[in-house]
Amino acid sequence: MSSTADLLKMFAALATLSFLALPVAAQDISGSYTLDVAQDPGADDCVWAGTLTLNQSGGNPGTFTGTGDVDVTAGPCVDFTGTVTGSINGSALTIGVGTGGLGTVNFTGTVTSADSIGGSWSGLGLTGTWSASRTGSGSADPVPAMSAPWIVLLSLLVLGIGTRLRRQ
Repeated sequence: MSSTADLLKMFAALATLSFLALPVAAQDISGSYTLDVAQDPGADDCVWAGTLTLNQSGGNPGTFTGTGDVDVTAGPCVDFTGTVTGSINGSALTIGVGTGGLGTVNFTGTVTSADSIGGSWSGLGLTGTWSASRTGSGSADPVPAMSAPWIVLLSLLVLGIGTRLRRQ
């Protein structure tokens, strides 16, 4: 890469990669949430509402623990309270809720915004969807990540320094 044209090609490649690989802010999902759970239509069409409390450790990717407590708002199903364990990797979540003698309910989903998570669930012979919204002022901000404009600026800076060093 000895010519200006080669340097411009390198810059173009770096700029393109910067925009293709836009960084996603790593999420910290610790906090209290209002939880809405619905059974897939067909069987008993149960609907639950309650709370979910999560304590994340280990950053992202990482793990979390907590509690879940839901009450039936429609259908002939039962209320349940359980211990929550799970993992997060980027915006993907896997959550297991132990419901004591009833068994385990497995939730999978994504972080849909800084204060919202949701997805699908299965367990106890049932399936459905769920969503949760963070409550109160305990919202944790996403861990900052470098945005594409900063990556481009950094690439330009490196390119400029490299060009100056070659000229000396």
